[in-house]
Amino acid sequence: MAKKSAKSKGFRKQTVKKPYLSKRDIVLLCLLVLAVGVGAFFLFRYDDGALKVKDGAVVAETENDLIVNGSAVRGRARYYKLGEIGEVEGLDREKQSTLTDPNVPQFVFTTPDGADAGIRVNVVCSHSKAHLLADGSQAMIANVTGVTDISALKTVELGGRSAEYYAYTSNAAEAEETATEETTAEETAAEDAASEAADAADAEETDTAQFERSAVAYLDASHDSCVVLRAEARADTAEALPAEETLLAAIERVAGAITFVEE
Repeated sequence: MAKKSAKSKGFRKQTVKKPYLSKRDIVLLCLLVLAVGVGAFFLFRYDDGALKVKDGAVVAETENDLIVNGSAVRGRARYYKLGEIGEVEGLDREKQSTLTDPNVPQFVFTTPDGADAGIRVNVVCSHSKAHLLADGSQAMIANVTGVTDISALKTVELGGRSAEYYAYTSNAAEAEETATEETTAEETAAEDAASEAADAADAEETDTAQFERSAVAYLDASHDSCVVLRAEARADTAEALPAEETLLAAIERVAGAITFVEE
């Protein structure tokens, strides 16, 4: 008598399907989702020191804040405090807004009287490392018509900090003459028509001094930025301009009033 097979007896081989994800895979996936969630939370909650902005205006901590427009995050500008600048004895100080960004102030120091009368020192912040900005601007100014005696870029000490520095002299009349020669008659006529009213209104306040000497220093600050100090003086003749050393001394006085925020 033939034996019945297991199949004929009603036994069937069952195939157990394994789950698409193992328990180990599920645990790892949960940990990954958790890590992404925590990272996103801290990304939006992380305080990198940016100043608050209310109704489009930066909420500064004090009137003396040196502020820079840092790199944009999520489509919005981020403003940072690089330090504070106080008063300088014997100099008048005025706080102004820069033309490119009203939230970034510049401070202008002037000598009202004495041997250094007429020297102005402008202080403003830039979102760039000092050596990069100094190198680029020095090279650009060196190619401007009318600029003479431009010094090489060098390092100086200002208030115990290293600064990139250069100085130059410019002849505004020479630069204007060259620009006029390169301007077409049509462009000249259009410019004359557009500026006629402004020229008439400002005739009494026009600065006739054609020579200018400037000294510029760049000091590294936090947030990959720097503070720029530019001293300048104007005169009718090159001989009447103050010496470069005098301009650098004015920069040193103003730099001594700066307190930097360290990262």
